Amino acid sequence: MNLRLRRSPTLALAGEIASARLTGETVYSLSTPTFPDRTGSIAADIRFGTTLTPGNGLADLRDLARTGLFKKWKLPEHECLIVGGAKSSIFCIIRTMLPAGGKVLVISPHWPSYEDLVRLAHLQPVFHETRADDGFEIDEFRLRESLRESGAGAVMCSNPGNPSGRVLGQRELDTLCRETADAGAILLLDESFSNIVFDVPKWHDSVCSPEDHVFVVNSFSKNYHLQGLRLGACLVHRGRTAPVIAAHQTLLSAAPTPSQNIALRIINSPEANPESYSEQRRLMLDFAVAQGWPHVATEGGFYLFPYVECLASFRRKLEARRILSLPGETFGKGYRDHLRVCFGKPVSEIRALLGILAEIADESPEMDRGR
Repeated sequence: MNLRLRRSPTLALAGEIASARLTGETVYSLSTPTFPDRTGSIAADIRFGTTLTPGNGLADLRDLARTGLFKKWKLPEHECLIVGGAKSSIFCIIRTMLPAGGKVLVISPHWPSYEDLVRLAHLQPVFHETRADDGFEIDEFRLRESLRESGAGAVMCSNPGNPSGRVLGQRELDTLCRETADAGAILLLDESFSNIVFDVPKWHDSVCSPEDHVFVVNSFSKNYHLQGLRLGACLVHRGRTAPVIAAHQTLLSAAPTPSQNIALRIINSPEANPESYSEQRRLMLDFAVAQGWPHVATEGGFYLFPYVECLASFRRKLEARRILSLPGETFGKGYRDHLRVCFGKPVSEIRALLGILAEIADESPEMDRGR
């Protein structure tokens, strides 16, 4: 049977924006980030390297990932692996840990690449939808029922949530860890926004017990604005490391050596950490409140996922002003009236976007604010 994969909705939108801007057109994306090119922070004499690194990555970069991306985790039996992007680590983990045809329970709303990665691994995605009116929290009894009914061998979720913007609480992580262990399933936590957190105490207080069925994935792309390097990291229990490394070596041999060296140089530079996005977050949350858009205030990452009444009409008006967006159903079928709003942009771009959005809202009689 032929495997049919869709083009990534988020990358497709980013590509459409880039193509339009090449022609000189003024066009915005409401749903994807705008990152600066950080090559200016790299000295001309950097040693890029053209030989392969060890299969688990450069030791110095693994140490930086441990103390940076994974700094809140105390998992002494887990090894840190450097991989060719978070996507490749997700694929390698689920492909080697589950039998072909197995099921992966994806916590929704979810990053759309999850379901495509699951299908690429010849597995079946099953979706556990959290509810906006419950603040997208993971309920213990509903999760247990989903695991029982699906027979899933893995649970996958993002933390902070993409697109929900939620940080999982300690109770939720305990639930995920316990229920997956009881079901004989693995737990895969995608923490690709771990350095972009607004509720810092909640984030640092929420960790799993050091179980061997827990896998933690992270990305240099979002946290350090290094998307083009295609570089990620993951924590894998040493008893499960060998098949994951073997799968990654089959795909890539090793994460690209130039990317690893560039990341080392940038992360060790004085300007390593990108801006906090606090001002952009405040502006976007204030706008959502003013428009009466029900939402969960972003606790981590740079997305907001509000409910927008008459969304189809609103998106048509956005497109007429050359503002492109992704509807909520991109992130799960149960969220068709939601909109992923990204504030991972310069403040000047956020203000320009909000000015246009305010004009559209003012001329839309069907958008009855506060409803």
